[in-house]
Amino acid sequence: MKIGIIGGTGFYQLFEQMVEKTVHTEYGDVTVLHAVSEGKEVYFLPRHGKHHDTLAPFVNYRANIMALKELEVTRIMSVSAVGAINPEIEVGSLSLLDQFVDLTTRVKTYGKYSVDITEPFCPELQEVFVQAATEINEPLREKTTLVCVEGPRYETKAEVQLFSKWGMDVVGMTNATEAALARELGMCYSVVTLATNMAPGVTDHKPSLKAHKEVGERKRETVRTLMLEAIKLADERKTCLCHEAYERAVLART
Repeated sequence: MKIGIIGGTGFYQLFEQMVEKTVHTEYGDVTVLHAVSEGKEVYFLPRHGKHHDTLAPFVNYRANIMALKELEVTRIMSVSAVGAINPEIEVGSLSLLDQFVDLTTRVKTYGKYSVDITEPFCPELQEVFVQAATEINEPLREKTTLVCVEGPRYETKAEVQLFSKWGMDVVGMTNATEAALARELGMCYSVVTLATNMAPGVTDHKPSLKAHKEVGERKRETVRTLMLEAIKLADERKTCLCHEAYERAVLART
């Protein structure tokens, strides 16, 4: 079984020995780190590049997801920093995405298939994350809705207030794109988010890159432990239908 992990640079030390590899795709080259754990091949993909120097709008999402596909990864588990809109979500807390609203304008399709994304995240991997959080005794909020924005700027107060009226829980810049591309390629995908700040308009405090990094550092070991437990619990597909939309689309074109 092959598992893909998408996250930040902190996961370079997910395992003691990880081997760097370059994957060549028609959309560009992608750097991944490979290891074996619990009898499973694990590929860690740094979302923002090897040196974390690529801002969200400029990430080569199509190359990233295609690279995992070409490595024969079938299940992707992701972790992402977000801003909290729902006041029930505290800074430093973890949430499991359930739905999203996508406001981005970037290229976010391979342009070959129309696929069903009514339920954008794999239910089996969502359950894996819930079980993993229980095993490590870490609270994990479920049923969380993301509004995905283009970036790289942060949101205005009026935008966040509008998102709140829409019922959005968190705001981020990456996960809707990854979810859509993964579904187009028939890959399971699920995301745990880390709230690194309260979004402007929810609080009087302005977004701070320093505070964002501090929260990430403080929760790094927790997130790492959660991901290791999730890798241990993850299994082959049983009942999820993440692959069916892709297979139906391929058949429709043949």
